Amino acid sequence: MTRLRMSALFVAIVIVISARSISIGALTTAQTVPSATSKSATISLSIAVPNKQIPMGQKPWVHLTVTNLGREEIAYPRDRVYVEGPNGEPPTTYIQRAITNRLKPGEPGIRPTGFRPHIAPKEWPGHSFTMKYDLSYFYDFKEPGKYTVYIDVWDELASKADGKTNTEYWVRSPVATFEVQAPTP
Repeated sequence: MTRLRMSALFVAIVIVISARSISIGALTTAQTVPSATSKSATISLSIAVPNKQIPMGQKPWVHLTVTNLGREEIAYPRDRVYVEGPNGEPPTTYIQRAITNRLKPGEPGIRPTGFRPHIAPKEWPGHSFTMKYDLSYFYDFKEPGKYTVYIDVWDELASKADGKTNTEYWVRSPVATFEVQAPTP
């Protein structure tokens, strides 16, 4: 391939990637918090809350964007969601207690099936995908007030490179805020 064709191909790729980023940005009105990157720089995380004010009884959502900075493809990562409310952590659902190994006495654990949802397609380095979380799946929002949310994501590429199963491979997203509003009389 000639140098001119290589340059033209590179420019075309940049235009396609830019157009994809612009179109994705145009579809969302969520306020995005700046990204967090792992020590080993194989993933970058950003978080957005589509609605900053949620009426009591409606589901709060958060969107997590994972960008692959590594040299291998990645798929749906292991993750953990954390929320803090006006009085600390809100009451957890059974799912959240099972995921975080904080079951109440007598609650059975969730039996591992080996299945890990593959919601997002595998992405090559430089690409990203967004996962959407219904926070009411993890927590009961029965109190009005301001809440913060962040998500820890397991950096699988960094852990593979090192070969250790260490807690330093959990990458924490930035913190986003939202407010659950009391019902109006």
